[in-house]
Amino acid sequence: MKTWIFRGVALAMMLSAAHAMACPTGNTSEREPPIRRPVQQVQNVSFQASELFERAQQLETAAASRDRSASAFERDAETLSNRARILRNQAAFVNAADRASIFAAADDLSARASSSRSQAAEDRVQAADLRVQARSMRDRAVQLVRIGNGGGGGWRGKPSTTQTKAETTI
Repeated sequence: MKTWIFRGVALAMMLSAAHAMACPTGNTSEREPPIRRPVQQVQNVSFQASELFERAQQLETAAASRDRSASAFERDAETLSNRARILRNQAAFVNAADRASIFAAADDLSARASSSRSQAAEDRVQAADLRVQARSMRDRAVQLVRIGNGGGGGWRGKPSTTQTKAETTI
């Protein structure tokens, strides 16, 4: 019976001591809580960065499409300008009564060529804007990854040493 009481008392003391060790000791206002870096945040940062990179790639694709469209407009404008020039050159060989209608057709072709050129210029401006947006998104993704990983210092978040190039003057 003595061993049964001894075992019960020992078990009660072990349980109370384990419970007491789980409680913090000292003044809680002076103690700082440990810094926790949840894994979910890193995965979220990685996901956001990959989304930004994907969107930047879509913008680059749209910009390339705009450039192709601008090139097509430029080719059309060149073709229309050549046709207008040919009509003006041939106007000298036709009857004087028909010259006015030929010059009007040439002027219409020149106006369409000018419109195609302006559309090409507008498409090129839009392509440049899309590329600027894509570059900005890639920069934001890189910054997000650096901030999310504690400054880009690797998997433990230690600050990485940046390599600087030595300036040499000869």
